[in-house]
Amino acid sequence: MTIKSPVTGKENTVFERKIPSSFIIQKYKEKLNIDVSRFFSGVDSVSIYKCLDTGYRFYYPFNVSGDDTFYQELQKFPWYYMDWKWEHGMAEKFIKKDDKVLEIGCARGSFLKKIKENGAFPEGLEMNSNAISECIKNGIPVQPETIEKFATDKKDLYDVVCSFQVLEHVQDAKDFLESSLSILKPGGLMIVSVPNNDCLIYKFGDDVLNIPPHHMGMWDINSLIKLQDNFKMKIESIYLEPFQKYHLGFTDKIVEKKIDNKLSQKLGPFDVLIKKIAKRFANLGVSAVSEYIVGLTIMIVFRKD
Repeated sequence: MTIKSPVTGKENTVFERKIPSSFIIQKYKEKLNIDVSRFFSGVDSVSIYKCLDTGYRFYYPFNVSGDDTFYQELQKFPWYYMDWKWEHGMAEKFIKKDDKVLEIGCARGSFLKKIKENGAFPEGLEMNSNAISECIKNGIPVQPETIEKFATDKKDLYDVVCSFQVLEHVQDAKDFLESSLSILKPGGLMIVSVPNNDCLIYKFGDDVLNIPPHHMGMWDINSLIKLQDNFKMKIESIYLEPFQKYHLGFTDKIVEKKIDNKLSQKLGPFDVLIKKIAKRFANLGVSAVSEYIVGLTIMIVFRKD
């Protein structure tokens, strides 16, 4: 069976490997105490495929993505919906006074609230019902719709369309991107940020949130650049995120686990001692090399043709 690329719609894809569903269910339970078994009913394993036209790697089947309840469970973690991130500050620079701006997946509306204060006209799309309530409190017009549905009668209306940490969750990237472009005015900007799967930290770690039902694909800088060959847009700018202080907890845990595993192989079952040593090395190591750990997030700005 040949699987079509969710970016191009073409069958030019290649199978890479499988992940047992039981492994995914176990990891979400262990690390986040979230039961994701309902997403894998009748699904023994999740496959990773690669789109050969773009280099985008994606998960199959496509029907194992998270729902509103899943994202409400994630919302209980204070780190999940950060009100302001690096990419928000970068995107703000591209938005002018009186610009009509749509943010897809606007969460609690913090970015839109800020650009509204700067004189822009913001709107949001959001499917998380709790986050929608926060948007309304912030005075942000928000619709509980997908961009595909929202775009059906809004051709060429917006100056800027943004999506921060959204595209990696999307099953059908082709429809998502085409719909986003369709509502942009000619020459309008589409600003996208995603986790960078070429970043050292992602290659080093085994982040459970980088697999379904959370993420449905793995972007890197090359697959993002290739989008301009498949859609009517050209790259305006590309940015790699510098290391941020809020990354420390995440990176420390990854490095600590790797050191822990290596020490366990060498020293045997001295669990308490090993964990203390691993934690000490992780704290020293990440802080020392933090200025060289860049690119956890990519932000790319496209201009519509």
